[in-house]
Amino acid sequence: MKSSLIILSGGLGRRVNFQFKPFLKVCGKPLIKLVLERLFSEELFEEVIVVVKNDKQKAMLEEALRHFKVRIVEDEKRFEDGPLVAIYTGAKHARMEYVFIVAVDYPLMTADVAKKMLLKLKECDAVIPEWPNGFIEPLVSAYRREKLVKASYKALLLGMRKARAPLEFLERPCLVSVFSLSKNPEIVFTNVNTLEDLLKAEKLCSILSDRVLNIIP
Repeated sequence: MKSSLIILSGGLGRRVNFQFKPFLKVCGKPLIKLVLERLFSEELFEEVIVVVKNDKQKAMLEEALRHFKVRIVEDEKRFEDGPLVAIYTGAKHARMEYVFIVAVDYPLMTADVAKKMLLKLKECDAVIPEWPNGFIEPLVSAYRREKLVKASYKALLLGMRKARAPLEFLERPCLVSVFSLSKNPEIVFTNVNTLEDLLKAEKLCSILSDRVLNIIP
């Protein structure tokens, strides 16, 4: 099943002293390169789309990713900033029937998780990971592309901005346990939102070797 990989990379980084998140380093590599290396698989993805906020960010990533086969696109300007407009933009530019969406600040996400989520799309319009306490991970998601474009557009027209908004307009959204996707979700779903999170991710790298990180299911 060939799909599109969409990496959301345009956040302002307010909680990391306004640093451009794709360039923050974890495991000795910029987040954007780490996410690409850990997630991209020719078996899964026909194309990679990186979504940014503006032309300055686009120029920075074009230089940094010149050796990677990616398309870098800017947020649609007609809607207010937020994760939803980035999701809509990526889905609109994608060419494949299914899309896997991940924010650039999930550096330890794996292709195995992506594959499991994409396979669930045979019976769902969207697949969203869920923790036992009910917390969901809408910035790690799989969708039927056309359904996502329509649902996210409806949500944007209503002034909605959150990443979970499209779920309200889908007939068959599926929440799946993080433990059905990975034996180690507390590692795989590590999210770098703050400087403290960055230190936590770095600590994981220092404890776990590259070899172990690469085989974590």
